[in-house]
Amino acid sequence: MKVRCIKLLDSKGNPEKASPWLTLGNVYHVMTVIFGTQEKWLLRLVGDGRNGLALFPLEQFEVVSSKIPAGWVITWNSKGVFELSTEQWNQPGFWERYYDRDPEAVRIFEDGRRKIIEADP
Repeated sequence: MKVRCIKLLDSKGNPEKASPWLTLGNVYHVMTVIFGTQEKWLLRLVGDGRNGLALFPLEQFEVVSSKIPAGWVITWNSKGVFELSTEQWNQPGFWERYYDRDPEAVRIFEDGRRKIIEADP
């Protein structure tokens, strides 16, 4: 699944002219699709530069390719959050370990990321 950035928003949802995270017109591979408790769709993707992986509101993008990678699963957690992602990334505590730079979690993420990109170059 790929999306193109069509709008830049700050963390409060206000329009901005430039962002260290995204570039207008750039296409990004979607790592995870989330429907959160605040009834907003979010996309987890790797942004520009050194900022890395983050969540962004769907309204900032248009879908370029809706191809769902093989191996993605749907989960709902106990708080009612819907997530479409790889099974390994949906394991409890995975993202906390990833952001803490746990070597095994980073390896699992990079392996999944590679498969997502290869599935929809």
